[in-house]
Amino acid sequence: MKKSVLFLCTLLMAQWAVGQILVETESFADKGGWVTDHQAFEQIQSSYLMAHGLGRPVKDAVTSVSFAEGGRYHLYVSTYNWTAPWYDGKGPGAFQVLVDGRPLAAELGVTGNRWEWQYAGEVTVGKGTVQVALHDLTGFNGRADALYFTKVNEAPTTDYQAFAPERLRLLGYDKPTRVSGADLVVVGGGIAGCATALTAARYGLKVVLVDNLPWLGGNHALGVRANGLMYENLYPELGNITCQILNAKVTEKNNPDAYFVRENQTGYIRSYQPIPNLRNYAGPASTLMQQAEAHVSTIERRNLTKPEQNQNNNEYRRKQQAEIRKQLLEEAGVAIYQHVHAYKAATHDGQITSITGKHLQSGEEFLFEGRMYVDCTGDGVIGYLAGAEYRMGRESKAYAQEPSAPEREDQKKMGMSMHWYAYPRENSGTFPTVKELPWAMQCTKESAARGSQWSWEWETGLEVDNALNAELARDNYFRAVFGNWAYLKNNEERFKEYRLDYLQYIGMKRESRRIMGDLVLTENDIVNRVKYPDASFTTTWTMDLHYATPKQVKYFKGWEWMTYCTNGKEVWIRPYHVPYRCLYAKDIANLFIGGRCMSVTHQALGTVRVQATLGMAGEVIGMAASLCAKHGVLPRDVYRIYLNDLKKLMRAGAPLR
Repeated sequence: MKKSVLFLCTLLMAQWAVGQILVETESFADKGGWVTDHQAFEQIQSSYLMAHGLGRPVKDAVTSVSFAEGGRYHLYVSTYNWTAPWYDGKGPGAFQVLVDGRPLAAELGVTGNRWEWQYAGEVTVGKGTVQVALHDLTGFNGRADALYFTKVNEAPTTDYQAFAPERLRLLGYDKPTRVSGADLVVVGGGIAGCATALTAARYGLKVVLVDNLPWLGGNHALGVRANGLMYENLYPELGNITCQILNAKVTEKNNPDAYFVRENQTGYIRSYQPIPNLRNYAGPASTLMQQAEAHVSTIERRNLTKPEQNQNNNEYRRKQQAEIRKQLLEEAGVAIYQHVHAYKAATHDGQITSITGKHLQSGEEFLFEGRMYVDCTGDGVIGYLAGAEYRMGRESKAYAQEPSAPEREDQKKMGMSMHWYAYPRENSGTFPTVKELPWAMQCTKESAARGSQWSWEWETGLEVDNALNAELARDNYFRAVFGNWAYLKNNEERFKEYRLDYLQYIGMKRESRRIMGDLVLTENDIVNRVKYPDASFTTTWTMDLHYATPKQVKYFKGWEWMTYCTNGKEVWIRPYHVPYRCLYAKDIANLFIGGRCMSVTHQALGTVRVQATLGMAGEVIGMAASLCAKHGVLPRDVYRIYLNDLKKLMRAGAPLR
């Protein structure tokens, strides 16, 4: 399915362009301490390597490059001075390129204000194999997308979309790998996408699942708890597949005592965490969990603090659970394409005909063709690419007369979070002061946030289009963590013996685009308990929305990074049964919409967005897709013609095998 990650066979490339060699950094054989990031894909049409060292230079990334022709080459590197949106001075992400161990003089990634090709220098090589390395100088998130060796001193265009065909040509890909014949193509491998794919496959559909992360589970695999009750359902058998995806006990799903529950004064349910099923029903999965428990036991015997043990344990378990999901899906016959970022949709007569995705390590393209498609990307990527109507930000009060809506619509939205931890160390070392990091948040005694780890309040991208500009929102979070830690470490006694040891680099988003369906769920529907004939999955979370704190607005206006929530303060809800018509696009006839990009207002998103709830929505989509396949109809026809059949499926629940 994939070409080798180490794809630089330049004898092949020389057929197209003698004296031109393109090296994609994400394909490096040894990435060292650099990490692969895709959050600038919309800007550069590629993933890239990033030196994510928390202020400590990371180990070199190294690969071998074959030159079919020796001689003198000019080297250009696609890079980005990532602090440029906030700071005019020299950026912190400095790195060099080494060729056979010799550093080229240029310091890259510290100038400019956009992704661009920066000149690294000249190098003379002989015919044959040369070792090339990325050498980090700071540990502060320098980034490199690609290296371009050319005998003609001319850089590629900085219009990366225009460069995309040339990039493919230089890599030796003449056309996408075609994946056809699917009944259902699900894009997005979070809990919603996995539940959708597994449900549809259990009904016998040929299902393809496309995801751009290395671990299935989306935000859950990154560390977000799967909240939302599953025992208040209109259809009690909904949630069974979601339990399997979450590795939770199906037999405990309808037992209130199996949940972590808080209540307010009126008794309405606030939150939960399902009891995990460590004795998983699947043989291979049981083996994985036994391995996980052994790993956890080993960690606990090491000389680590309890918070550090917990962080290590949780991260390992999340990855094991992701492997369990993968096994469940593969056992059901789902074809899984991981590390693939969908970026193009072809349509005809109001229907999607194909989705194009790019492998984030090899650069290979795939063309996915199916009868129906599901957008579970969270960002509404497929709907957006197909031209579906969508909304982003807060609707005005005039839009739906929602009591909590603002008078005027705006772009305020919930943002993204990332885990970070600092641990006490005997030799905790030093960290730059706030003044030494002029590009970071300039935190003070008045504006700093106390603590040695993240919490949900750490959130950024509150007024950024974090679907198109995820890198920008994420980088602002970096600025917040580094600037805040610089103040705490150097100014407050309790943190002097701590070291910043862990910081995620992929943002866990809460909100971006919402694709519009035949029905747009509103706050009024939920609070007034409006009954619809196509009621399906049940939402139980509160109308939980996040906004920048007044203190943050005062000190960091426009780039805030701490929030408060309306959970429990404004709108508590009773369990509400969400209409099926929120789960398909109104203007793209063969597109289902699952996950947090379903058809709701900003206010209503506050309750439906949690992952156990979205998993149940995915089950409903999988059931509806089975009816579409059985009767040769489209998602809207399930409501118009086969609603009673859908109700029968929801009543019975999806097959567990």
